[in-house]
This record gives sequence, C-alpha cells and structure tokens, in this order.
Amino acid sequence: MEADNGDTDKALECYGVVYPENCDSFNGPHAIDCLITIWKEVGCKVKGLRYPGNLTTADVNALKNMDIRDVRSNMEGVKSAADGGNDDHQLNCYGIAFLENCDTYLGPHSVECLTTIWESKGCLVEGTKAPDKLDSAEKEALDLINLE
Repeated sequence: MEADNGDTDKALECYGVVYPENCDSFNGPHAIDCLITIWKEVGCKVKGLRYPGNLTTADVNALKNMDIRDVRSNMEGVKSAADGGNDDHQLNCYGIAFLENCDTYLGPHSVECLTTIWESKGCLVEGTKAPDKLDSAEKEALDLINLE
C-alpha cells in the first residue's frame, strides 16, 4: 500500500523500481506528466509524433493504464527502432526522419552525414567550409549539435 501511495523506498522494495519524477504508482493510471517524464528520460523529443502530449486520447489512455515498466519499455522500443534506422519511429521519437548517411540524432555525425546536410541546403563541396574541409575543432563543435 505504501508503494502504491507513492513511497519511493517502498516502491523499490515492492516492485524493484524507483518511480520517475511525476510518477506515483506502479500500475497506473499515470498522470500525463509522468508519461512525459519517461518519454524525456528515454531520450525522445517533444517534437516526436508519439510524445505523450501529442497522442490521441485513446493512445494516451492506453499508456496511462500500463504498469510503469511497460510504459518505459514501450517508449524505449520507439527510441531503439528510431536509432536502428526506422524512419517512422524517427518521426515518432525525434519528429524528424534522418537524412541519408545520418545514423544518429545526436552526434557524433559522420562527414558523409554532414555532407548530405550541406548539399541539401544548396551548398557545394567546393565551399571552404564543406564538411570534409573542417578542422577537428569545427567538426567536434558540429558533433555536439543534433540533426536539426
């Protein structure tokens, strides 16, 4: 009962999990803020199509009524599929489909990925700041930026 009433220590003893911030039960129903916290913890972004605040009432209610492990597993599955190259899940998790040669939302980004972005913006490889002409400090700075 104490675990179900939000006691973090008792939740760890009873369920083997610590409730994420804004979550106060194992089995639900979970508040939308709880779902959003888990979404952000797994690394997906607000712009993602499956961001809890963007879901239909039916979809959010389904998540609200899962146990906390299943909610996290569901969201981790979306992120894993996105990072594995699934275009639909890239949209679901990040709100952007990765360009050709780009394998991650966050860096490091390959020179091929940066070149694809460079050319998609109308720049030419002959440009003095083309990705293959960057010095290591300039390349490292780009690696700290997400694909957007």
